[in-house]
Amino acid sequence: MHSLPPVYPRIRHAGLLEEAMRPMLGLIEALGGSREAHEAVAFPLAADSDLVVSFVVDTSVQFVTLTREGLQETGLDTQSMYELAIDNMLRLVAPNVRTRDLGCYRALVAGDGFEACMLLLPDLWAQLAQDFEGELVAVVPSRDVVYFADSRGSAEGLGRMCAAAEKVRAAAGFERLSDSVMALTADGWCVRGTLDAFAPALEA
Repeated sequence: MHSLPPVYPRIRHAGLLEEAMRPMLGLIEALGGSREAHEAVAFPLAADSDLVVSFVVDTSVQFVTLTREGLQETGLDTQSMYELAIDNMLRLVAPNVRTRDLGCYRALVAGDGFEACMLLLPDLWAQLAQDFEGELVAVVPSRDVVYFADSRGSAEGLGRMCAAAEKVRAAAGFERLSDSVMALTADGWCVRGTLDAFAPALEA
């Protein structure tokens, strides 16, 4: 098996990941190389979501997106790489994971920019939702910001959470993530609406 430096999960906006990879892929194709081999290994976080789960390799100089060719060189399939990346992430951030009370909603804190990747830990979210009357709903405006709340909380509180998320997303630039509001379900994350439409939809 090809030896790799530590590999971690990275949640990206699908469109921004494609945009980031496009110049390199175009150059590779122009030089006669395989565009497909150098595409990022990525799969959707949830149905109808604009977020994808990808992988980054820590070269000690920078994080490099794992490509299909890079995955093949490791001898691992996507599921095995996913499990390895999750294990690496947990070793790095598990002692630091906590929540912060922001009044009518909460923030999940992990450190090292892994907040969005905490969405990949369903058992953690099931534990956080234990005392909720409704669904646990979460917003992920950037890779280091995740807010969550009880769907049966006040409409004003949910609206404030979504407004705060929109401000974070607008300022995040290339690191911005989703304008979706997602709910934790037995089948994983499910998109319930958008930041600007979600609070009114709850009252319907």
